[in-house]
Amino acid sequence: MSITVRKLKLIIVNDNEDIKKEQYQFIRDSQYAQYQALNLGMGYLMTGYLASNRDIKSDDFKEWQKGLKNSNPIFKGIEFGKGIDTLSSVNQKVKKDFSTALKNGLAKGERTATNYKRTFPLMTRGRNLTFYEQDGDILIKWVNKIVFKVVFNARKENTLELQHTLNKVIAGEYKLSQSSLEFDKNNNLILNLTMDIPFKQQEDFIEGRVLGVDLGIKYPAYVCLNDDTYKRQGLGSYEDFFKVRQQMKARRERLHKQLKLVKGGKGRNKKLNALRQFKQKERNFAKTYNHNLSREIINFAKQHKCKQINIEGLTGDSFDSNLLGSWSYYELQEMIIYKANRVGIEVKKVNPAYTSQTCSRCGNVDKENRQNQEKFKCTKCEFELNADHNASINIARSTKYVK
Repeated sequence: MSITVRKLKLIIVNDNEDIKKEQYQFIRDSQYAQYQALNLGMGYLMTGYLASNRDIKSDDFKEWQKGLKNSNPIFKGIEFGKGIDTLSSVNQKVKKDFSTALKNGLAKGERTATNYKRTFPLMTRGRNLTFYEQDGDILIKWVNKIVFKVVFNARKENTLELQHTLNKVIAGEYKLSQSSLEFDKNNNLILNLTMDIPFKQQEDFIEGRVLGVDLGIKYPAYVCLNDDTYKRQGLGSYEDFFKVRQQMKARRERLHKQLKLVKGGKGRNKKLNALRQFKQKERNFAKTYNHNLSREIINFAKQHKCKQINIEGLTGDSFDSNLLGSWSYYELQEMIIYKANRVGIEVKKVNPAYTSQTCSRCGNVDKENRQNQEKFKCTKCEFELNADHNASINIARSTKYVK
């Protein structure tokens, strides 16, 4: 196991603004109570240390040290945050820091005892943080029914990797340890998340086995092995996806029409908020669908011990514009890449040109080979196959790699 700490930007999720303010204040008040307790606890240990003539092995100091517990009267009157178990964390922290200070020069008079600042992060146990996914967002349930949403920075390169790490937390593959909450200099709420991550075990791959992924219309993804073409599967359903998106589009258009009828005031603001929330809901739907689809692709690759995945190097001109307007294929590609990398599978992009027009049996290239969206029949050798299956074979076997 290895200990890893990741910083997550959070916001509190609550429709009631007054309750949301109270919850933010609860964190600040709890942080202040912890600050008081930390310094009182360190002062308590220092008092016993000096009273025992700096002899930490003496019976007097050992007995004094045992007194640093939750019931110690020095903590009376401090209003600790309900449900956080701050006192236990404070006592453990103070004892650990006191021992460290002794080793680092306190016993020789070369340094003073630790003095905790008011900004010291609020400690919280890992078991009090429950991660889950909802509508494409990663949420965290904390004490007192407080719910946080993780805010990702789309401009940062490691965003997708971080999302995958948190999905591992949700799946229970990474264990949470004691973490902490703090406010940064810009007043953003930050979670310092501590995780125990198991060392990655070497996957049992079959040498030379490649999974080809054809991104299409009837099936969002059709997968097939390069060395055993009977092992294939169509994943997802574009009809189901498009039906939901069309319903969302119709509802959005109705909201736009209603906005035109409202000139101003609270009514218009209410409609605008509803429209913004609905647009976010649309984005979340597509994102969640891509997460599920990419997970199925990786699971298929792992199940069949594929060492490599080939995907098409698609551009904005690769599909009909209406299709791209409903689905982010680029996002799906990126999810496939980072999820595969986490399990040791290499992903390569191949040139998508002619993959749907090439016969996977004889190599004949002819636009007439693909008779319609579903049917492929070679004009040369008369080989017949499902069109997406044929394309996925070509992609799996392709070595025309692109960046």
